[in-house]
Amino acid sequence: MTAIELLPMLSGVRAYGDDKWTARCPAHQDRCPSLSIRHTPERLLVHCHAGSEVGTICTALGISLADLYPTSRCRPAPEVLRHRRAAHGLESWRQAEIRTCAEDLRERDTIIRHIRAALDNAVITEDEALMCLADEYRGYSKFEFRFERLLHDEDVLNLWRESRRLA
Repeated sequence: MTAIELLPMLSGVRAYGDDKWTARCPAHQDRCPSLSIRHTPERLLVHCHAGSEVGTICTALGISLADLYPTSRCRPAPEVLRHRRAAHGLESWRQAEIRTCAEDLRERDTIIRHIRAALDNAVITEDEALMCLADEYRGYSKFEFRFERLLHDEDVLNLWRESRRLA
């Protein structure tokens, strides 16, 4: 396995040098990146500064320790490949949902600013403004909470399941 194959399986990936990256550790709830990844000609070096063992990290990614060695002739088991595809699909869904939530929140904020400006310029009455604002604020905090959970990669699988039930 190469870094090009491993990095898409991780979240919060950032490069910090030639063939060096940090990411959130998949073996535990990681809010800030604690996983270091380094690509050497012989292998991928993986280290969690929060204390997760390499074997646990590999299990969370659905790979084996042998996969960290590019010269390995081992092929992942079919269930490992399914796990990788599912993880990749879930991350793609999460990214798309983050974009959708951000666009909706941005749109609502723009409308709210326009309503307030119209009220300040006496284009609409206070009652009309309150009715319009009530429409825009309806469900806003729930939507904002969902956006925060997606953004911080919290409980994404349950959010995805909710979206499937509602669809």
